Amino acid sequence: MGNFLTTAMIAHSQRILPESTMNPGLDQTEAVVRHHLEAFLEQQGLDAILADYADDACFLSEGRAYCGRAAIREFFDGFLAALPPEAICDFTLRSLRVQGEVAYITWSAGPEFPLGTDTFVVRHGRIVAQTFAMYATPSTEIPASTRQAMPDPAAA
Repeated sequence: MGNFLTTAMIAHSQRILPESTMNPGLDQTEAVVRHHLEAFLEQQGLDAILADYADDACFLSEGRAYCGRAAIREFFDGFLAALPPEAICDFTLRSLRVQGEVAYITWSAGPEFPLGTDTFVVRHGRIVAQTFAMYATPSTEIPASTRQAMPDPAAA
């Protein structure tokens, strides 16, 4: 069995589903999520990634809740440092569904990360909550700094 990571990875902008497969008119929730994905995948930096979050947003993973921009910055700082470079190039957005304030995505990033999912809640043009789960294959090297926030699957 692989490891569930409590880190985030988002879609490569060239692999984000075209708008025509989504809502006919790009609503605010979808626009914010797309901007967030593009900031991550185009490697625009932490400030660009964090710009989409409300000051009091919460990012929830299996191992920890990161509440507030400072905590979310801490997560992304560690994640970006640990992310294999090919993961961004291999990213494929499998689905993006939007209903009102809620957006749900599924994705993969090559054979190392065959399944990931995020749910976003967007209010007033900002992400106020996000959930994240990702599966990493057993052969994927995950630095100890990233594993610290991960639960022990054997303890579950």
